Amino acid sequence: MAEINITEDIIGDINDQVVFITGGASGIGRATAELCLQRGANVVIGDLNSLPADLQSSERLKFVQVDVCSWDSLRDAFIQIEAWFGHIDHVFANAGVGPTTDFLDDTLDENGLLAPPNLRTINVNLLGVISTVRLASHYIQKHASHRSAGELGSIVVTASTASFQNFTAGDYTITKHGVLGLVRGLQSQLEGKVRLNAVSPSWTDTGMVPKDFIESLGAAVQPPKAVALSVALLFGDQKRHNEVIYSWEGKYLEVNKADGGLLQGADKILVNAANEDRVMVKLLEAAALGQIRI
Repeated sequence: MAEINITEDIIGDINDQVVFITGGASGIGRATAELCLQRGANVVIGDLNSLPADLQSSERLKFVQVDVCSWDSLRDAFIQIEAWFGHIDHVFANAGVGPTTDFLDDTLDENGLLAPPNLRTINVNLLGVISTVRLASHYIQKHASHRSAGELGSIVVTASTASFQNFTAGDYTITKHGVLGLVRGLQSQLEGKVRLNAVSPSWTDTGMVPKDFIESLGAAVQPPKAVALSVALLFGDQKRHNEVIYSWEGKYLEVNKADGGLLQGADKILVNAANEDRVMVKLLEAAALGQIRI
């Protein structure tokens, strides 16, 4: 399993291509949007939150408010992008939230009976990704004729190091294992039609978790552009399909096609991720005490 040296110099040509990024108003999504704009792409940011004031909508940067938990909202976003640009080349299914609930807590409803679990994280991080991939596959293939012969559009989904390990955040970990399963489960159906890949970042400064607190526990936190570079690589490299690029401290490894297969690849990256569950436990403890918000 070779380390990948990802720099802007090796990113393929995405000039004039149309890129749709969910969760693009901040963090990894925003960094990816900015990088794609620098590479000459037309970018649509989809988010529940408004476009930040320092990102101005233009002919090459559009914003659409979208709720990835709503099929109608997502579908309307794809229809709008088609109306703006006539086609879609790449989709980054990136919208996500952190842990929401403990599935095994004893929360009661108004009748004193056990209440159903809070599925917010499941709905955003997994079901929202599934819906985005379904729509992306349809719309990317719908306008395949505008691309050069043999050139495919692509979908990138956001996994996590939590996709490969025990991680004390039940709902979040379930979703990230599911996203990995999505890549591995759909690769044969999409072969030769749409390229499907994933990025799997370690701790990243997205605003979802407090950077200073994580670093105080001895863990390194990479900038969001480090992950954006891996997304842009997957967009631009026609050879990449069914890959999962793990990133930590600005370094990269491809895991899903590693020598010896995924399990051997995951076993090697977990040497780097050995302390992640310990950090997550501390985060949850601090959040329960009201010391931080996640």
